[in-house]
Parts: sequence; structure tokens; C-alpha cells
Amino acid sequence: MQSEREKRIVVGCGIFEAELRKVLEDDHRFDYQFHWLKSGYHARMDLLASKLSESLEDVELADLENLRILYGGSCLFDVDEAVKKGLKILPSDNCLTAMVGRNKLREMEKGRTMVVTSSWIRKIYLVDDEDEFPLWSPEEMRMNLGRYDRILVLDAGVDEFSDEEILTAFDRMGVVLEFEKCSLNYFRGLIYDFMT
Repeated sequence: MQSEREKRIVVGCGIFEAELRKVLEDDHRFDYQFHWLKSGYHARMDLLASKLSESLEDVELADLENLRILYGGSCLFDVDEAVKKGLKILPSDNCLTAMVGRNKLREMEKGRTMVVTSSWIRKIYLVDDEDEFPLWSPEEMRMNLGRYDRILVLDAGVDEFSDEEILTAFDRMGVVLEFEKCSLNYFRGLIYDFMT
């Protein structure tokens, strides 16, 4: 008779969804329950706090030990307070350091380079619905991204783009996109430890 697997309740930023599902597809240690929040809420702390609180209302006190908050520390408010309350928060600054580590990210960001994941492009910059990502108008997007010479997209092989999507992203962002293959090994190790 197979023993019942321990539960893991994951509340996290939708930016991680494709990569997380990929690294967990062979991890059968836990019974995972996912609650994804829309990407980009970190740019509006009031909205993130509200949506995160709503998601946590459904988690029973008995399940707090099994709860994992999949947001980097710099994306959240009052991280120290949350940790004091026993919440387990991803031990990373943000989604990019979770993917490649702090030192590698710093190296990649040299030369007026913005680094993003493929999910950033898909879920933030290619969104047509203002209700989905209402943070920047097209003009604000170009102004905010204008300081970069290029945008380096970390390609973990979980989300492919058509030529049309790449051109649309360039038109909206006004910055050249370059793609770089990215292993999920660093992220896999971080997540494996985090879920334990």
C-alpha cells in the first residue's frame, strides 16, 4: 500500500508557472496544490498585498507548515515579519536570481542589459488586456525600458515565441530582444530544497 504524500501548497507569481511545472514534473515527493497570482503585482505592492492576502485566506492554520510563498524577497512587503510568523518564502531576491543566481545575473546585466525570463515577455509585455497587466501604457513601457540597449531573454525551453511575437514585443518595448539558452539546474536545486 502506497503511503499518502505530504501536501505542499504553493502560492506564487505566475511568472514561475511554466518553469516550476517543468522542474517539478519528476518530483513525486509531495502532493502539490498551486495558487497562481498574475505576474507583475510586485510593481504595485498594495495590489500584491491584497491578492496575496486573499490567497492565504483559504489556507487553514494546520496547513501553514506546508505552505510555500513563491515570491522573491525583494518582490514582497514585510518579508522579515512574514518569516517571523513562520511563512516559508523563496530564498531568492526575485525570479531572475532564482533562475540563475545572484552572481550570474549581475554578470548578465552588464552593458545596459535588462534580463528577463520568457514568461516576463509572454505575461507582461505581450499582454493586450489592460486589466491583465494595467501597470504601464505603451508610452510608459518605452520610457521605462529606454535606458536599456538590449533585453536578454532567458530561454529555458518551456515557452517558444513566434517571429510575430518577437516583433510585437520589440515594437512595444522599443529595445532589441536577444535570447540565451538557460538551464533549469540552478532553479531546480533551489526549488527542491525550498519544497523540503
